[in-house]
Amino acid sequence: MSKRMSIHPLPVMTIPLLLVIAGCTRGHDGVIAFQSNRDGNFEIYTMSAGGADQRRLTENPSNDIAPAWSPDGSRLAFASDRDGTWDIYTMRADGSDLKQLTKGAGTNTAPSWTQAGDKILFISTREAINGDVYRMNADGSGTERLTADSSVKDSPLLTPDGKTVIVTLNNKGRFAIASIALSGKGMTPLTAADHNSFAPALSEGGGEIMFVSDRDGSLQVYSMTLTGADQTRLTTDGVDERTPSYTATPGVILVAKKGGICRITLSTRKESVLSFKGDYAPAWHTR
Repeated sequence: MSKRMSIHPLPVMTIPLLLVIAGCTRGHDGVIAFQSNRDGNFEIYTMSAGGADQRRLTENPSNDIAPAWSPDGSRLAFASDRDGTWDIYTMRADGSDLKQLTKGAGTNTAPSWTQAGDKILFISTREAINGDVYRMNADGSGTERLTADSSVKDSPLLTPDGKTVIVTLNNKGRFAIASIALSGKGMTPLTAADHNSFAPALSEGGGEIMFVSDRDGSLQVYSMTLTGADQTRLTTDGVDERTPSYTATPGVILVAKKGGICRITLSTRKESVLSFKGDYAPAWHTR
């Protein structure tokens, strides 16, 4: 999310861009949005699914982070501190038509779109310092508060039925994933409190959650159902991995690791590095 504590990228990397082309041709459909600090501060970029055509979409001395595709792939939402505080912005997929959606009301981070593409969820401290989940129209109007409790939240995702929000909770530095019923029936923990779990991603159909956890020592990618059942480890390399993203290809995911973005075929454990210059938070879309 996080981006929201923000769950956002960590170290600054200043090494040359490395593209591993083997298995990364343009034959892989789609486009990847991501954030990179390759130019000194975080900006939003896109690249082809194979790592080619890397293009910078934002250019500002402040930071632009956490890109999120609209369902139709026409726009990207992201968080930026360019106006002095963290706010939510959108732009077209080519970086044009920039619109600021929030302004002057607390810290606003972690945007995600509803399945219909007409609304955006985000975390805001405008009414509570811990941060709550809000929803607004895609043009920034009609903001409504969805949660009101004492928990610190990040990375909100609305389930396809519109009844539940999946979030990361921060309990004094310990992270867990939970679901919040918008009917007012409360919050249900999905991961245990004896380890850290965060950065949830919903599968295209919304029936599965992919996330990162350190339960086995390093940060690895896991999956589970919307109820928290069938928690399964998906990656096994022992290298810290962050912000996983589903792709259009079943069994193929994106992760951020070691300051780069990698595509992993889960059945074979084959990894292909797509970018490696301070790049994080990949988001795939089949445009």
